[in-house]
Amino acid sequence: MKDFRAFLLSRTGWQDGKGNTVVFSDRGLFSEPKEGELWLFMDEGLRCGGMNRPVDPTEEAVREALCGVGKNELWRAIEADWNKEV
Repeated sequence: MKDFRAFLLSRTGWQDGKGNTVVFSDRGLFSEPKEGELWLFMDEGLRCGGMNRPVDPTEEAVREALCGVGKNELWRAIEADWNKEV
């Protein structure tokens, strides 16, 4: 079984059909990397809004973070790529 956190960090991000993008990092905007930490950065394109926050490095936590704000298409893109890896 591959490591989900390592998978997310190895990618340059995902974009949906509405211009929303999501990327992951091992550090916050103003912090140094911490072992095991995962940060989610979402941009909603030209619309106002976005999100940056730490998230547990599990499939469930990432799905809840994205689907909880209606970004189901982004989650499906991540899930499809992950399923190719495992």
